[in-house]
Amino acid sequence: MKLIREVFEAKSLKELITVSPDAPVVEAARLMALWSVGALLVLQNDQLVGLVSERDYVRAVAVGEPMEGRRVEDIMVREVRLVPADLTTDECMMLMTHLRLRHVPVTDGRDVLGIISLGDLVKDVVSEQAFVIEQLELYIRRAANA
Repeated sequence: MKLIREVFEAKSLKELITVSPDAPVVEAARLMALWSVGALLVLQNDQLVGLVSERDYVRAVAVGEPMEGRRVEDIMVREVRLVPADLTTDECMMLMTHLRLRHVPVTDGRDVLGIISLGDLVKDVVSEQAFVIEQLELYIRRAANA
């Protein structure tokens, strides 16, 4: 069974994308757009204090809150669920589905490595299934030619 660490290491984005809790909300939105990510780690003094996502931004806009002058800390999730890098992908996917999470920070001991998304996990499952299908097709072709 594959570990979150393996999926995380295969991601193309290796950089830790963060934002400060006192940064303007529009800055967080700009960073998410610039890096093509759906969530950012919120760090203060190198400590994880929250997570802000596109979903948080949309929810704030949907209830009619003006974004001008708003800070990341106004819309971020403060109680962040972390997953260890040695968790299996199946366990992580079940946890994220159960808790209705799209993004979770990945930790290795006390270090935050970055964020894994539900999309990253789905992409990995599809890749694994494509490999299995390819192997089964090869097996069937060989058996038919024997």
